Amino acid sequence: MNKQKVVCMGDSITEGFGLGDDASLYYPSILQEYLGDCYEVYNKGVTCSCATNTTLADGRTVGFPYPKQPRYFEALELAGDIYILMLGTNDAQDGRYDVEEGQDPCNILTDYEPQFTESMQKIVDAIRKANADSVIFVVKPVPIMNCIWRKHQQKYLDRLFPHYEELVHKNTNMHLLSAYDIFRNYQEQPLETLYQEDGLHPNAKGAQVLAKGIYEGMKLYL
Repeated sequence: MNKQKVVCMGDSITEGFGLGDDASLYYPSILQEYLGDCYEVYNKGVTCSCATNTTLADGRTVGFPYPKQPRYFEALELAGDIYILMLGTNDAQDGRYDVEEGQDPCNILTDYEPQFTESMQKIVDAIRKANADSVIFVVKPVPIMNCIWRKHQQKYLDRLFPHYEELVHKNTNMHLLSAYDIFRNYQEQPLETLYQEDGLHPNAKGAQVLAKGIYEGMKLYL
């Protein structure tokens, strides 16, 4: 029996930043448990990556574009049956330095917010070229809490949310899921208990909640 290939594309939240070397704690691995043996889940997340893919006039790259990373091309080569695309957390930053005043001109990703739909569309087009029949789930990222890196702000993520809606409206065989709502609707404990100390990345419990929520959203369409 051929297994359905599920390819998780995204940033550090997908890759499993801060959860140690045990991959079973990462959300794609937990999603594998929910989906069962008929599916094979691949983790192609890249820490620090963003959807924005552009350069400054002096040739420097803005941010850390996911489409330039080796794992992005690995994800496409898999020609997955299902893709889960969760980017935006690193696009929701203003490049402010952690302590001193000023901004890193290579990390003022908020300047490129108007082009976010276009940036995501290019990734979608590459997925369609790899497998025209793939089902794509686009995911709004988890909330940004009181992050230790002050460049990351929820107000910037809020500005990206309409772009996800626009992207899904423009494409067929694509569905919108919301990790933001999955977390905001969590009521068993305070929301902060789902995060690592940095206020940005889910902890092991948060990864479990994320995986379960994505699985439940996927079930509606599979």
